[in-house]
Amino acid sequence: MKARNIENGLALVGAIVVLIGVSFAADNALAEENANITSTAPAIHGAAENTLNSAEKANAETAAAAAASLALESWIELDIQLEDRTSTLIARGK
Repeated sequence: MKARNIENGLALVGAIVVLIGVSFAADNALAEENANITSTAPAIHGAAENTLNSAEKANAETAAAAAASLALESWIELDIQLEDRTSTLIARGK
């Protein structure tokens, strides 16, 4: 369940990064006074490609951090199970 939530979060972050990058590229390309189709299209394509590369790198870094966190959590749970550590809750009546 946690892995699914992490995947959904990474997908959302990646989509937002791509959307922001493409919007930024479009704004820059269209801000030129003498913008024409031959200069605007490559600018948008280049910015989109750069944004996708950045998003891929960010997703890889985030996935690595998430994997490390899950590994640590799993290691702790496995350690508890192997050492047969348990906790006992004591109910106190009034």
